[in-house]
Amino acid sequence: MMQKGGNKEAFALALDFFKGNITLSLLAIGILIAVALLQMVPIVGIVFSFAYPILSLAVQVYVGRLVTEVDSEEQMSREAARSTLNDLFVKHIDIATGAVLGFMIIAFLFGLIFFFLLGSSFNATTVQQQNMEAFFASLNVGMAMGTMLFALIISMIFAYLTPGVLGRVILAEDFGDAFRKSLLFFSPSFWKQTFNKDYFVLVFIWSIVVFVAALVISWLMASILLAPVALIALYCLSLYNAAVYVFAERSLKQ
Repeated sequence: MMQKGGNKEAFALALDFFKGNITLSLLAIGILIAVALLQMVPIVGIVFSFAYPILSLAVQVYVGRLVTEVDSEEQMSREAARSTLNDLFVKHIDIATGAVLGFMIIAFLFGLIFFFLLGSSFNATTVQQQNMEAFFASLNVGMAMGTMLFALIISMIFAYLTPGVLGRVILAEDFGDAFRKSLLFFSPSFWKQTFNKDYFVLVFIWSIVVFVAALVISWLMASILLAPVALIALYCLSLYNAAVYVFAERSLKQ
């Protein structure tokens, strides 16, 4: 087990896993693309809308667990060479499903709160004509701005806690354990564990890397010729995230 890890080590481990079994990685990318496209199919697309985040997280759980087991980047390449599609998508699908269910419930609840607050910022009796002019005329700007600020602050808090939460999810034992750990966003004791320099620095650098990578990938996706490169980069970013989640969990102050 690698005792120390940061963003540099996470990036190296992600590349080693990809290069250690390029065929597996390309097949995994192909499967994820197919599932993403199937989301646009009427009716059955709903099923694939649930399947995509579960399969994506299942890959991260598998790679993240490898990070906890390997002693070097070379060993990560060897483990990748022995890995199969079943390992990536099926081996830890119970953990991925439990976590995704928890995250969906959280998103649904906060969505309700957000729309309730936003809805209370305008007078419904003045928008019966159902046109945008009437809507903006009735809008309480102060209330709406407060709601948007609330959403922004909550999003920033969740973004800071996410690596640690997912690090705990990766180490979960089963569906139920993963579901419970997905709810650590609401645990004051967990919040306290993230208040340390190592965690802050790791997450701060990670957030910058993810932001820049998202911009570059979006630019690459604009070109048909460069889209395959963007998809590979997106997959490697997912692997990098998995390693960062594990290192974030290790940096939590017990």
